[in-house]
Amino acid sequence: MKAKREALKSLFTAVLDGKVDEDIIDLLLLINSIRGIYTTSSCSGRIGIIEEPSLGAKPLSRWLIKVHREITFPEAKRALERAESGLIFLKSQPPIFHVVAEDLEKAKRLHELGLASGFKYTTFKVISNRYLVEINGTEYLTVPLGRDGKIMVSDNYLRFALEIGNSMLKRSKGRLPRLFKNFEKLREELGRDKLFYELTRKFRIEEKWELP
Repeated sequence: MKAKREALKSLFTAVLDGKVDEDIIDLLLLINSIRGIYTTSSCSGRIGIIEEPSLGAKPLSRWLIKVHREITFPEAKRALERAESGLIFLKSQPPIFHVVAEDLEKAKRLHELGLASGFKYTTFKVISNRYLVEINGTEYLTVPLGRDGKIMVSDNYLRFALEIGNSMLKRSKGRLPRLFKNFEKLREELGRDKLFYELTRKFRIEEKWELP
């Protein structure tokens, strides 16, 4: 798969540049070592505070803070001090993986795997003759906090919102070990991809990460 070669090059470059969420690198390596599938954009789950010029204006939005672990109250307060203009939201989002399959049968298998691993928003679709499976959880939270630099909630409410957002992030990340085990089983079914190991040697991935 020519597309997989290019996707692996991009992934390995990002890994070496420190641009991939560290807590899912082992999982991404495992998924990409499986014959007939590969990942594109993925995220280990995150929580943060974002400033948006208007509702839905995602391209022009600005993260005041964004982390892939639980966020503390002091961190949130410091981030809010940098708010300037637009709507201010606390957002908590679960892990998400975009996986391309070479045929419909593998896409169906990935869809089943995502659901069985507890990622209930897992879907798949055909885009430009590619079968794209989105392994996604349900734990999304968006809480409005203010507008144009003015915070409109109390400290007690902010603490409460952070508690809920952190709990949802922790819960969604708790499914990652089950997802890892299910991909290990899938590799037993589909086999290992020689291209993956060829490129890991070229990029010297094994010098920093244990190969699956």
